[in-house]
Formats: sequence, C-alpha cells, structure tokens
Amino acid sequence: MNKVVVKKIPTNVKITVSEKLMDLPQSLQESINLYWDSLIKSGETFHRGDIFSIKKIKETENELLVTLHKTDFAHFLYTKHHKIPEKFNCPVIVANGLILTKDNYFILGKMNNQTANPARIQFIAGGIDNKDIHGDTVDILGSLFREAKEEIGIDLKDRNLVTKIEPRYIVHWGNIALVYLIQLDIDSLEFRKRYEQFEIALNEKGIDPEFSSIILVSADSDSVSGFFESDNNPKLDFLSPVLKQELKILATNNKKSVP
Repeated sequence: MNKVVVKKIPTNVKITVSEKLMDLPQSLQESINLYWDSLIKSGETFHRGDIFSIKKIKETENELLVTLHKTDFAHFLYTKHHKIPEKFNCPVIVANGLILTKDNYFILGKMNNQTANPARIQFIAGGIDNKDIHGDTVDILGSLFREAKEEIGIDLKDRNLVTKIEPRYIVHWGNIALVYLIQLDIDSLEFRKRYEQFEIALNEKGIDPEFSSIILVSADSDSVSGFFESDNNPKLDFLSPVLKQELKILATNNKKSVP
C-alpha cells in the first residue's frame, strides 16, 4: 500500500492535457500488448480506452496545476501489476465524491466483478474521459458528475437532491484524488429506494452495475471504526483517512451548532 497524504484542496485547481501522447519504449509497449492480450484471452472484458496520466504537477497551498498526457487502459493496468521504471508509470488524477445523506450516512460502493478492482469498497469516483476535456482543459468536477449518474443514478446538478458540493481534500497515494463533499437532501432510506430502481433499470437494459452493492455507514466514529474492523473486503487506500478526517470536521461543526 502506498503512503497516503490527505490535505486541504488548494483554492485554484487547473488540469490541462498535453497535445503529445505519452511516449513509451518499444520493448515496454510490446510487453503491455502481450499482457493485455493475456487478460482478454483469460476472459476479462475490459475496454482499452484512453487514460490520462500525470506528466507534470505543481502544487502549493493555494494552487494545483496538473498537466496530463494520453496513454491507454492497458498501460495503466500493466503499471498497476508490474514494476517498471518510474518515468514510465501511469499515475492518474481522479475525482471522488464524499457523499453524505440528509440523515448523515456516508455512501460507499463495493465494486462489481467485471471491474478492474472487484470487491473493493470505495467512494463514488470518476476517472477522466475524453468527454471531460474542453480544448486542453479538464473539467474534473464534470467527470465526477458523470460517474455519479453512471454508478448510482444520481444527478448532482439536481438541486432537489443535492444541497451542497464543496471541494474538500487532495489525496496523494501514488496517484492523486480530489475529494468533494456532496450533501444530499434525501435520507438513506430514500437513497436506497432510488438506487434499487436505478439498478433494476440497468438490468433491464442488460448493463451490469458498477457496484455489486451499496454500503451506508453512519457518520459517527463508532460506526466508521466498527465498519473497518468488521468488513474484510479490500478498500480504497485512502478510504479510512478521508472518512476519519471528515468525522473531525463534522464533530467540530456540531459543537459550533450547539447553543
């Protein structure tokens, strides 16, 4: 597991994409191709789509500037499972939704078997897609909006459902995560009903859900600690640090609200 560093997200975040593709040595590219072929022959149904790897990063307390260059999912998977020279690694930047229901439950998802991380429990999250790039600029929040709709059927632009979206944390763990707090205006019961309807609709279309199940964890220290102690599924590297950090903020806000 990589070292996890959680900090406050800088005020100014700008992510751009270089015109040049990531350049890999021919021998490495051949190894990647062979590895990809072996995955497909073994029955994996992955799509070899575009991935945007971090080329350059400048980070200060108030500013995050990231330049990406394009590679593909085969390269990303290869670097995940093989040790290669650092300059040819494929670190990515991903938007994560720290979603909280009206009755204070965190919404987590357990990844389905057809995904790259089966059974892993994580936040709702969005990798960058070509649809998120306008000119050379990446709409990172737009990627999260898209993924929330695809993963849990929630439109984050719907003001009847969402009361607040707030930049919260930047996480370094070998890759970079930008974590946004999303406060829903529906309780956990209503959310689960909506998700069940969303799952039925996907099944009727012959689409496998991204998550095999949804996990609701009460936003209090005992419940979060109990969840990590009792659940043996693999988890996103920074799931625990972020939840614990958010609990501190919630506790501070609750103290301030007490007359």
